[in-house]
Amino acid sequence: MTVTLFFIRFLLVLFIVLSLHCQANSSAPLPMTLCFADHTQAPLFVGAKHEIPLVEPTAQLAALAKLDNALESVTFKFVKMPWSQCITAIKQGRVDAFIAGFSPQKSRYAVFPVTDKGVPIAKFAFARMSQCLIGSRRFHTKWQSREVLQSKAFSLAVANGLFVGEAASEEAFFIEHTFTQQQAIERVSEGRADAALVLCQIENNKLDLSVYHRQKLAPVYPPLNTVTAYLAFSNEFYVKHQNEAVVIWQQLLKQNIPLTFAKQMQNSPHLEMSSYGAKE
Repeated sequence: MTVTLFFIRFLLVLFIVLSLHCQANSSAPLPMTLCFADHTQAPLFVGAKHEIPLVEPTAQLAALAKLDNALESVTFKFVKMPWSQCITAIKQGRVDAFIAGFSPQKSRYAVFPVTDKGVPIAKFAFARMSQCLIGSRRFHTKWQSREVLQSKAFSLAVANGLFVGEAASEEAFFIEHTFTQQQAIERVSEGRADAALVLCQIENNKLDLSVYHRQKLAPVYPPLNTVTAYLAFSNEFYVKHQNEAVVIWQQLLKQNIPLTFAKQMQNSPHLEMSSYGAKE
């Protein structure tokens, strides 16, 4: 009788311990790995066609950290890799998420916040980012008085890996590539190029670009290009964790991430801005 009672008590204690263990595991945040490439130097941009202009990584990570802190059910892990490797890792399910522009091609291997008709839902975007031309007062005058059909009328200094966009790829520009964004700005300030591209606005928040005034350069408004970045998930992650993915998209809206992003940018050294994100 004593042995039987001891055995029953042992099983009861074991059941309680296992239950508590399972409850602890079920309440633990789900880890989610997000890959990013954060500057313009090869090989980080090799294989990309430069779809999204972004900033030096601290502003990006600060915005994502705010999102991470608002989520109890998910915790982020960040890994940096060349963009082409990030795409491969998403396809293979080795990483769970990335920030990218929407395209039908990407939607084959990643899940974006879209309607039933496959149209991206703008309110769940990570951020809308705009680029402006930047140049001297003389360039501003020439740009305002330009003729529509002018061919290769302006030279545009563009850092390797920086998003150019259709508007800047038109016949009006002769594009000269530089190794870094700072070299592109220096080429303009020295009069060896007419203009460069700078990130000038996030959503409706204009960035303070007065850092360029000492070089007698100023941005041209309205912006030349505007692109939208989304937080998208690998197919494998979304199939397993659809509820968590939806919660993350909803938190993007609740936390007003674009405003946080813009505020972080004001504390960033704009001459060191870089880019990532691309179509294949």
